[in-house]
Amino acid sequence: MTMFSQGVPAEDAPIDVRAIVGLLRRQTRLILLIAALVAGGAVLVSLLLQPVYTASALVQVDPASKDLLNPQNQSATASSDNARVESEVELVRSDRVLLQVIEDENLLADPQFAPGLGLRDSIMAFLRLGPPVPEGREVQGEVLNTLRAAVSAERRGLTYLIAVEARSSDPAAAAQLANAVAEAYIEQQVRGKIDSTLVSRDVLQERINQGRAAILASEGAFDQFIDDNLIRIDAEGAGSTIAQLRAQIDQLQAERSQQAGLADQLSRQVALADWQGSAELLGSDALRDLERERVEISASLATTAPESPAFPQMRSQLDDVEGRLQQTATAALGTLRTQMTRAEGREQVLRQQMRQNVLGTQLPADVVTGMYELQQGAALARRQYEMLLARVQDLDAQASLQVADSRIVSPALEPTRPSFPNPGTTLFLAAFAGLGLGVGCAFLYENFLGGFTSEQQAEAVLRHRVAAALPMHKPGRRGITVPADALVHAPLSAFSEAVRRIQGSIDQFAGNTKPGTSEIVVVTSTLPDEGKTIAALALARSYALAGRLTLLIDGDLRKPSIHKALDLEPSEGLLDFLADKSESLSIASLIRKDPHTELTVLMGARRSDIPTDQLVAGGGFRRLIEAAAESFEVVVIDSPPLAPVVDGLYLARFATAAIFVVRWASTPQTDAKKGLAALDEAVRPGAPVLVVLNGEEVPRSRYEAHYGGYYVDPA
Repeated sequence: MTMFSQGVPAEDAPIDVRAIVGLLRRQTRLILLIAALVAGGAVLVSLLLQPVYTASALVQVDPASKDLLNPQNQSATASSDNARVESEVELVRSDRVLLQVIEDENLLADPQFAPGLGLRDSIMAFLRLGPPVPEGREVQGEVLNTLRAAVSAERRGLTYLIAVEARSSDPAAAAQLANAVAEAYIEQQVRGKIDSTLVSRDVLQERINQGRAAILASEGAFDQFIDDNLIRIDAEGAGSTIAQLRAQIDQLQAERSQQAGLADQLSRQVALADWQGSAELLGSDALRDLERERVEISASLATTAPESPAFPQMRSQLDDVEGRLQQTATAALGTLRTQMTRAEGREQVLRQQMRQNVLGTQLPADVVTGMYELQQGAALARRQYEMLLARVQDLDAQASLQVADSRIVSPALEPTRPSFPNPGTTLFLAAFAGLGLGVGCAFLYENFLGGFTSEQQAEAVLRHRVAAALPMHKPGRRGITVPADALVHAPLSAFSEAVRRIQGSIDQFAGNTKPGTSEIVVVTSTLPDEGKTIAALALARSYALAGRLTLLIDGDLRKPSIHKALDLEPSEGLLDFLADKSESLSIASLIRKDPHTELTVLMGARRSDIPTDQLVAGGGFRRLIEAAAESFEVVVIDSPPLAPVVDGLYLARFATAAIFVVRWASTPQTDAKKGLAALDEAVRPGAPVLVVLNGEEVPRSRYEAHYGGYYVDPA
């Protein structure tokens, strides 16, 4: 076996850095070509892609709570700030904000977001063979998904800043969309705070109703107590006065109850900005006129383009009208509550007067005690009611005075350059990926796909020693018919020197053979037409010219070709000798002399029309090899290729050394590996298997530049 095939198995061998560097060096052109193609393709694709612009709006979050009615009650803790800001980031990306953007920007009609049907889907929908055209919630869902993909929000480091980014093929649309998302987020934040306040107010409103009922029950119990003891009170002379006071109190209670109901209803309508309902409830012509003006301005604004010069003025007018509506309705609500307060005050005065009149009479102790208890219960219920009523009024004020905890500190501007594709980044990444792909392709090409183009590559891939690389030698110079003639007519040529290098490599292993034993060299290849016959003839001539008694056997019984290289036409050959069962044919009749050297050649004559593996595996051929080994110092056997026929594996068993010929840049690497593996198993233990790279295409100028003083090629 060879020095490459012995020792550590290939799969267990450590990484050979030199082999990797050599591979990269040998395949530099392929790697750079692939990298250039990938980079060029990426640049071309980036030029053909539709550019995408990204606009960014910057929003600042203030984690401190805001209460305009009590500015001192604004607090925040550092431990909760991060969680608050991260929560706000998720709220920016929430469906509620995006749905408001869809409504405000009318994205359902925007071609960038509105779902469309392709040609196939349109035909299928028309023929009713596919799903129906999306509509309603399905359309809204698709637009929401598209918008969600076009919008992103992220926190800038550990700051209180949130970057709201929007992507679009139109830079103006990208900026408008980013600003719309930021504004919708802030509006939803304010609306959420208002809704939370109103929910709290509604909860307290239920308690107010209960408190009012408790007051009425207490007052009713007091009045009932007076009625129950009216005879005793009247006996003291205060009955008529108390009756008058009770009539006035009942009238004030009825008025205050009506005003309270009106105030509650008006408060709800103001919170919902229902100005038409507020006007009808109050019967206010001023509110009706303002609401009519607001509707007209809103209708005009809806038909005016945002970029129109009149749009800002109309928007300002609308804000002014809405502000006056809010102010007028709030003033009316305040008037109602003032009237309620005054009525309640008069009622309290009358009740106090009635109680004093009752208590001023000379009544029994049990009556006075009962009245005192009822009076204290009514006072306690009234205090609770007043506290709840004050809190509800505070919540109403808070609902109308809520401000956002976030603000836009930097609105999005129209981007001047597309964010995708980025030619510089694309080129860098494509070049990097192309280099990686080139290295991968180089590895595949060198180890699996392409042929061998250097001795280093062949050794790295085949893991066998390369004895030499036979340069391509053109015939027709100085009588050279085939390249093997260079051994005779151009002994100082590069080809001749390479053949002698093969001979020297074989002789290095001659010490493994027994003294006095002939060297039997089998020359083979994986596929036909790889130059094994010329290599065998050249090697045999090299031995003969060195003065060693050499025999060349044409062992390719299927397709003998040695006689053609020597320009001889024998009538009978080795096939006839081995197939001659009558033994009438002698081996001496098949032997010829090389016209140019002392080489002895055992010829083949014709192609075989029968299987030949039994002939080379039989006893006759074995005896022939044994006789040749006794008569010659060197026996060179031209073996058939290993892939088409099995004869070469039988011949390899006789070899003390084997030459495996691979054609330069032609033999597939997988086939070469397969053939070498079969040859390694066939040769006897210890017999070297050397690789010869045949037909190397090296310019003559290269040899002249490096070895001009040593090589002399024919002109």
